[in-house]
Amino acid sequence: MDITTSYSIQISSFDAINEAIAKLKVKIATPSLLLIYYSEKYDIDVLQSELEKAYPNTPILGCTTCQGLMTNEGYFSGTGLALWAINDFHGAYGTAIISNFDSPYEMARQATLKAIHNSGRIGELPSLILLHATPGYEEQVIQGIEKELGSTVPIIGGSAADDFIVGKWQIFNHEQRANEGIGIAVFYPSCEVSLSFHSGYASTGLSAIATKVENREVIELDNKPASEVYLKWMGLPFDVNSNIISESSLNPLGRFAGEYFDLPYFKLAHPAHITERKGIEMFAEVKQGERLYFMDGTDERLISRASRVVKATNGTKLNPIGGITIFCAGCMLKIQNRMDDVAIGVNIAMQNKPYVSPFTFGEQGQFISGENGHGNLMISAAVFHEG
Repeated sequence: MDITTSYSIQISSFDAINEAIAKLKVKIATPSLLLIYYSEKYDIDVLQSELEKAYPNTPILGCTTCQGLMTNEGYFSGTGLALWAINDFHGAYGTAIISNFDSPYEMARQATLKAIHNSGRIGELPSLILLHATPGYEEQVIQGIEKELGSTVPIIGGSAADDFIVGKWQIFNHEQRANEGIGIAVFYPSCEVSLSFHSGYASTGLSAIATKVENREVIELDNKPASEVYLKWMGLPFDVNSNIISESSLNPLGRFAGEYFDLPYFKLAHPAHITERKGIEMFAEVKQGERLYFMDGTDERLISRASRVVKATNGTKLNPIGGITIFCAGCMLKIQNRMDDVAIGVNIAMQNKPYVSPFTFGEQGQFISGENGHGNLMISAAVFHEG
């Protein structure tokens, strides 16, 4: 069993995909599964066509990434694409994209069933689900997957991203492409898989109850305008309709997810902007009545946490073959000038084995408690290793 990666930073879509394919074929001729992460600047028609020619019998799942990506060969800023391939003669893999249902919940159910059907393992639970949905309804997507498979199958994933949050994200496989939809890959590997999902932020001790919520907008905290409470915590002046994505990247709102050795851990919601009614639009759902904690992070913590998350999979204690890490685009943008250090740290944690890391607009993973969840400003990792 082998895992390998390749990349290209060529500007031309045709040149970039063919350079990456040529590099990959030196290492693996016919992958059992192929993942592609790519800049919004590339032509999806060209990528899909050239991959179809090169790998007509290989399941493929593609997803856009924000302003670059990372592999075991380093951090690549701006335009670029990367391929991740696994060759597993005794395993099975399948992908699917669904985008023609009104309900994200139903799309997730159908995508899960179709991916399993395409893998040839009908009736068997996969060891791992890789999820790449377009942003906006990830919690419903997880519910739809778990409706079909139960809550024990782990999910790792990241929401498709573009460079400037203007809706240019995409997902695709052999059969379909979509600007809005759900992409799923199912894994039945012949090796073991270890997982980790963490935030790397700490609670400041400040908290409030979400007393009024509508969809992804928190309207009130402790019966006060949510933005006034949050901006007071931040020490920022109030400004209606202001975009606070950058300012809030080190101070998201945390939701209690569980405890590990009596220490609480959280799933994060990233505040995006202040609404006209003084609420806060979030990148994740918050439930009315839920306590929200004012979280704090630092650049140094963000730089080191990717390697810590990989180490937390216990992959380094065994024999890693390769892996996938999902890295939040918001965190990447905050420490963009230090991403080379992040790549070095992940390489050390992965024992220099192949991995790929897209920069996403929402992260999905399985907490140590066994619960699958969606959060922001987080890192999710899966390490494949020999037992």
